[in-house]
Amino acid sequence: MARPRNQTARRTQLVDSTMKAIRERGIASLRIRDVAEVAGVATGTVHYYFDDLDKLLHEVHSLAADRFYDDRLAAIADVRDAREKLGITLRTGLPRSAEDEIVIALYEIGVYKRGDPVHGLLSSGLYDRQVALYFGILELGQSQGHFRDDLEPALDVARNLVALEDAYGLHVIDGNRSLPLERCAALIESYARTATGCSTIRTRPAP
Repeated sequence: MARPRNQTARRTQLVDSTMKAIRERGIASLRIRDVAEVAGVATGTVHYYFDDLDKLLHEVHSLAADRFYDDRLAAIADVRDAREKLGITLRTGLPRSAEDEIVIALYEIGVYKRGDPVHGLLSSGLYDRQVALYFGILELGQSQGHFRDDLEPALDVARNLVALEDAYGLHVIDGNRSLPLERCAALIESYARTATGCSTIRTRPAP
């Protein structure tokens, strides 16, 4: 098989096609041929880049880490005020819509690969990085005088914020009419205000 000129683009296409296939067909019976069909390529092309479906699912985790840690960290890098940092981070931790393919894929993979040690390490790694992101913002807010000095352990607050993202995100992609995206954002914002003692926290998209 001839080597494509842009292998990175092809790999990205195949990972995107994997997420689309998961959204459309679910993960329980997903096969490499399904990914190939969605991508519009031969099954052998997928195998050329990825040995098996697990390798593709690991790439989905890598993409999630980029979005929910690296991209969020970059979005607040030049923001000085911890209140603004927290507002941006809160909002960008939720799905963009009920059709957010990467979030749907993460939830599906989580159920399908439950008990798998490699999946467990990937999930724990992403969770810990997000907790660290919030922890840093909370400590900054305390040092700036915006957040209460008697804040319950900042690490616990950070863990709760990530857990709320995960919980409300599931309602968003499930299409729960009682918990649309903006309502979920408002509820997380309410917890953040209570936990920090800061009434001026506002969730908002990244600049």
